[in-house]
This record gives sequence, C-alpha cells and structure tokens, in this order.
Amino acid sequence: MSSEFIASWELFGPSYLTALAGGVLLSLIGVLVVARDQVFLAAAVAQSSMLGVATSLMLGWANPALLAVGCSVSAALFINHRRERGGSTNQETTGWVFLLASALSILLLAKQPFSVKEVQALTASTMIGSTGGEAGLFLAFGTVLAVAAFGLRDRLVLWLSDPVMAAAVGMRLGLWAAGLAVVLGLAAGLMLRSTGLLFTFGCLVLPALAAKNLAREIGSLFWLAPLIAGVGVLSGLILAHFYDFPPGQVIVVVLTLISLMTGVARVFRQSMLAT
Repeated sequence: MSSEFIASWELFGPSYLTALAGGVLLSLIGVLVVARDQVFLAAAVAQSSMLGVATSLMLGWANPALLAVGCSVSAALFINHRRERGGSTNQETTGWVFLLASALSILLLAKQPFSVKEVQALTASTMIGSTGGEAGLFLAFGTVLAVAAFGLRDRLVLWLSDPVMAAAVGMRLGLWAAGLAVVLGLAAGLMLRSTGLLFTFGCLVLPALAAKNLAREIGSLFWLAPLIAGVGVLSGLILAHFYDFPPGQVIVVVLTLISLMTGVARVFRQSMLAT
C-alpha cells in the first residue's frame, strides 16, 4: 500500500503536499476556533468563501480566489462584530450567514449548469489538480502562523482560557478576535479553491477536537492538533489512493475516527481518575 502511494507521488505530489500543508495550517487555526467554542463559525466562513467562488464564476472572473477570500474574511469579521456588539447570539448570526451563503451560491449560478457543477464539486471536496505553487503558499502561510503562535503562545493561552484576566492585563480582546476572524477567513478562502469545502471545514475542526480530548492544557493543543492533522491527512491519502476513493472524503472520515477514538480515550481516562 505504501509503496504504491510513493510511486504515485511523481504524478500527484503537488496535490499531496497541498493537502498536508493545508491540513496542518487549518488545524492550527482550528485550535483557536475550537477553544473559543466557535465550531460552526468555521462552517459559515468556509461556506461564505464558496459564495465568493460562485460570484466569480457568474462574473466570469479568472481568479475566484480573490472573491473567495474577500467573502470569507468579510463574513468572519461581520460575525465577530455582531458577537462583540451583542446584537444577537453568536449561533444566530453564524446560522443565517451560513444559510444565506449556501443558498446564494446556488442561486447565482442557477442558469449556468457547468458553473453549478463546479460549485457542487467544491462542496463535495476536491484536491486533485492542485499545483506546487499552492502547496508552497500553504506551507509558507502555515510556517508564519506557527512561528506567530509560538511567539504569542502565553498570550494566546491567556486569551483563550481566561478572557477576563487577559483584559485586566491590557490585552485588547476585540483586536485579538478580529485578528482570528481575518486569519480564519483568509485561510478558508485560499484553501477552498484547492481542496474543497468538506476538507477545509473538516481540517479546521476535527484535529483540534481530537487534540482537545487528549490535552490537559490549552497550550498543548498548538502542537497536538497539527500532529493529528498530519497523521490523518497522510493516512487518508494513502487509503484513498489504494482503494481509489476521493481523498477529501477519506481524510475527513479518518480524522473523524481519530476524534471519536480520542473521545473514548478521554472518557476512559476520566473514569479511571474517578475510581
């Protein structure tokens, strides 16, 4: 199985690298999303980037990534603004942003069958055909993000674990939340075109959820989640190639199983400590 996967690297290497680099990048951002209990935010932002792609196709623009990033960043900032202002609950705002973006993505292209099929393909997830440039972009993005997370680790942990104390020591919580919204929107918008909605959302939340089941402190999530993402993506790629299945879906299944197994391990550990 492994030898056949290695032999396929010459043909699908850029796609594999894109999936690995993208999965690790998304898992890092996912730590912040999951730690703040904003899992559905990731779905709404990813779906908003789909709306950007649909709009680009309707307008005939050659580079859908621009509008995808614009829509996802705008959605993330809008949801964050509503959360900070308290105009409605975070779940309400996130829910209708997700539903509106989902409906408009199809309606804008309702009379363009080929474009609708492309949007549906992105929704189902696709990564075959990714280029080395995309892999390099996600690797660079992930490296910068990892360095920033390492340098700001103490502040990030404080912001995530004790916002009241963070505010008391002078951290501007609104700016931190807005920064997360921008990074989340940028990553989702860039990744969607290369790997599809399912993969993007799955890698945003599943590795972080699995890491949360294993970690005893928030700081550990920043290395556990990327590790789980790397193992899950690589295992999914190998299985998808061997059984000739779509890689995005297989990767999400593998990450889901990892998350479920870590959940069982967490319950077992808690029961052992209670006895």
